[in-house]
Amino acid sequence: MFHKASLTVEAGSISGLLGPNGSGKTTFFDVLCGLKKMDGGAINNAFSKLLYLSQIISTPPVFRMFDIFKMTMLFCSDTKVTQQHALDKIEKWSPGIAERYGEIWNKKSALCSYGEKRWFFTLSLLCASPDLVILDEPTAGVDPEFRYHIWRCLEGAAAGGVAVLVSSHNVDEIVAHCDDFYMLSQRQFNRFTDAQGFMDAYSANSLDEAFIHAASLPKG
Repeated sequence: MFHKASLTVEAGSISGLLGPNGSGKTTFFDVLCGLKKMDGGAINNAFSKLLYLSQIISTPPVFRMFDIFKMTMLFCSDTKVTQQHALDKIEKWSPGIAERYGEIWNKKSALCSYGEKRWFFTLSLLCASPDLVILDEPTAGVDPEFRYHIWRCLEGAAAGGVAVLVSSHNVDEIVAHCDDFYMLSQRQFNRFTDAQGFMDAYSANSLDEAFIHAASLPKG
């Protein structure tokens, strides 16, 4: 699936990953997390605490989201994360979202939309203080208000030293919020740091056109 592919994620930064459906983004994340084995190559992981939020989210429907939060912290955090600790962190990263985050704790999982679960789990994992957090399309199905807060919280976590690797089909948000980003094309990760470089590389006049041109290249 990959050929001579290389990607680097650094502490204190946000790296984005772009690619069409079926290009291997989720497979790559699964390999990084040890969920799938590689046929060859190597992964040099200097991070001691890695957390991964996949596209698929399944929660017990009768549980309140606060119960799910407590279980998440139990399994994902090395230290005790209290309700107030989480609220303080989130309020610092993106003022105004902590109240909404706290309100959802009282809802049963079955009553939460897919988008609500996505932003809830994204923010919860950040509260667990990972060294590296991998997020597979965290803004998919999320409304503009909470997409804004997700990115504010990711930027806040990165400013505190967390390494963030995030995928998305929304080229604009990746370019706007990531320190660098990679286009998965021709079985390789092609690195960019700005919109113009991305468009120039694929002879395009817009970000979407650059994505389409890159995605349509033969895999080789």
